[in-house]
Amino acid sequence: MREERLRPRGRFLRSISSLSIVLLALPAWTQTYNVIHAFTDQDNLYAGSVLTQDAAGNLYGASWYSEHKCHGDTCGAIYKVTPTGTLTLLHEFKGSPDGEYPVGLVADETGTLYGTTTYGGTSTFQNCNGHDGCGTLFEMTSSGKETILHSFSAPPTDGIEPLSGVIVSNGSLYGTTYFGGTGNAGFPGDGTIYEFADGIETVLYNFTDGPQGGFPGADPLLLNGTLYGTTVFGGTGPCETTYGYGCGTVFEFERAKTVRGGTGEHTLYEFQGGADGGFPAASLIADNEGNLYGTTVLGGDLNCNISGPPPGCGVAFKLTQSGQETVLHTFTGGSDGAWPSYALVMDAAGNLYGTAYFGGDLNCEDEAGLGCGTIFKIDTAGNFSVIHTFEGEDGSLPVALILNGSTLYGVAGYGGPDNRGVVYGLTLP
Repeated sequence: MREERLRPRGRFLRSISSLSIVLLALPAWTQTYNVIHAFTDQDNLYAGSVLTQDAAGNLYGASWYSEHKCHGDTCGAIYKVTPTGTLTLLHEFKGSPDGEYPVGLVADETGTLYGTTTYGGTSTFQNCNGHDGCGTLFEMTSSGKETILHSFSAPPTDGIEPLSGVIVSNGSLYGTTYFGGTGNAGFPGDGTIYEFADGIETVLYNFTDGPQGGFPGADPLLLNGTLYGTTVFGGTGPCETTYGYGCGTVFEFERAKTVRGGTGEHTLYEFQGGADGGFPAASLIADNEGNLYGTTVLGGDLNCNISGPPPGCGVAFKLTQSGQETVLHTFTGGSDGAWPSYALVMDAAGNLYGTAYFGGDLNCEDEAGLGCGTIFKIDTAGNFSVIHTFEGEDGSLPVALILNGSTLYGVAGYGGPDNRGVVYGLTLP
């Protein structure tokens, strides 16, 4: 049961769980939570962990479950949900050559979808966790026609096994791979940053796990020509893991420096695994002044130990361009939540919203008492509040979150009538 519940975050959550492996009042205002589509056995899909939206309001998700099997496991699929809740299966992956286990999805201004799969593709490299292929980068029309843009091949010339999607900017796609490249701590390689432009994939940077960080598990943020991101491991923090020492990092990468012969990568912050947090798995966002905001899965309150060592239930943080970190909230694993594993979103007023994977109602669904998760808000004054606590029937284990106007849209990976997850909307006042 536990292994299945950890599936939405894939290899990262499994590796985290094997490393040694205040009751908060609801705000005075109210908001409206609505299940847009609850996945059932008849759908033959799970809600997954990825969500994006087109200009017409249609929501697109990536399910790790599908009818087609890849090496005894399911290959995954891309689906569409209309604003009224109608579900359409757009594409079912077949492993080789088109991909397996989709983990990233984004829609551009024309409605074209771009995404990644962790496995599948045409690579014949033999060290991709027993799967055919080491992942793909794909393009898909809104009607489900897929084109493979790149099959990740083999270290040291390429990254492998992306755990995140891509960002789109001026005709280029930017992303990260969790393994691959020239590093030597991973299985193999410590991950890469890559660009896809004009039909060609280029590795921009190879992580080496040490002070520079290693194993980037989230898509980067592009801000004023610089890429910012997180690595789950690496840095000089005292955490001892399967991949060596380090509690994760925040990095910046300037491509102009690679043109001039430099590495281009600079570590902005190295987590210490204590009150400052540890093991960041989510993408970063930025405000108008260039301050960065993110979450760590572990660290913070070291008395919170829901998964075994390393301890902590995570933090939400702010990081200045000079690398000064401020912890905005330390999760306790109780009513406020635990394991904030996905990116924050920010409204026009500067308020932050996010999801905690566990915590909330500790009597919800889970015999282990971990809870079904929460949606939270941190306002511009730094006040934290829970704005929705999942109860199982309305969803469980929330993951992706996006904001459109005054409505938050999201995916809960499990829960609902058949425990296959839901797509939901939360209208803010």
